[in-house]
Amino acid sequence: MSWAETLGRLRPETVDVAAARWGARQPTLVNAGFNHVYRAEDHSGPLYLRFTHGNLRDTEYLTPPLTWLRHLHAQGAPVNEPLASLDDQWIETVPQKNDLFLATAVRGVAGPRLSDLPPTPALYRAFGHAIGALHQASHDFVPAPDMPHMLDPALPGVFPSWRQFWHQAQEQARKEPVIKRTFEALSSWVDAVGGPAHGWPDELPLTRPGLGLTHGDLRPGNAIWTGERVVVIDFDEPVYGPLANDLARAVFEVPRQQRAALWTEVLAGYREVAQLDAGWGQELPRLLRARAALMAAWNISESTDLTQLRPVSGTLAPVSLWQLRQNLLSSEYDG
Repeated sequence: MSWAETLGRLRPETVDVAAARWGARQPTLVNAGFNHVYRAEDHSGPLYLRFTHGNLRDTEYLTPPLTWLRHLHAQGAPVNEPLASLDDQWIETVPQKNDLFLATAVRGVAGPRLSDLPPTPALYRAFGHAIGALHQASHDFVPAPDMPHMLDPALPGVFPSWRQFWHQAQEQARKEPVIKRTFEALSSWVDAVGGPAHGWPDELPLTRPGLGLTHGDLRPGNAIWTGERVVVIDFDEPVYGPLANDLARAVFEVPRQQRAALWTEVLAGYREVAQLDAGWGQELPRLLRARAALMAAWNISESTDLTQLRPVSGTLAPVSLWQLRQNLLSSEYDG
């Protein structure tokens, strides 16, 4: 099933129906990726409506991340506020002929994304501080015992683990020699530090040093600078695993010549509000290589012609399969 084709069936009148359920008006499309996101206005100001299709992501998938986001906001973490509809529903189902779309909403946050700003030390220290506040607010979060695993109700736990994602991607990784070698080199380490085999919570202790719920995609594009602090957005795919993964993702796409200095600032900001074992501060090269290999494997589909990889342009260029493979071949993530 094509995500683009399925979400492309979403009609303006269906968006209007969903917006009205939050008392919002004048929805305007701002992002047409793995979700379709619309900006609208209600009596309190801007809000963002996020749409998916029931055949792509169902209520069981959407509920755990939304529950976590509600907890984080209630704890005062720097996240955008999740919004219930006028009927007090966190997820609204919106039928459209033979399709069923699902909508959620969050309050808008004013300010530019960090990806649109120069990567200064002060900004990345604030980024680290925000990540630390997010992790600290997650410390006592435990999902309801009857909540199913967001990817597969047959699996134990609720949230997928980094280790689970890694093993799920191995079949695709084997199709490309550079990615295959990187997986082989890092798999024993991921097994050791990547959390449970399938999901969290599991039968082991809830709290484990260095591990916890992570945002999963904490790139600068998912962080907003308000002028006073960084606010984290887009809680779409939380993952249980090394907390340092969120920190490494924050600097994954910054220029290599700036990365070490910005990593120092991210760590310093993080440690203003949360603890992190000193050993993780030395793991940036391995965290970056693992992230690159995993993203590269995710980019390989059944139709991918690995003999025709070429550079791409635009915002996705740094995380394209060609670029990730080139980075793994070079020393981009070393030192």
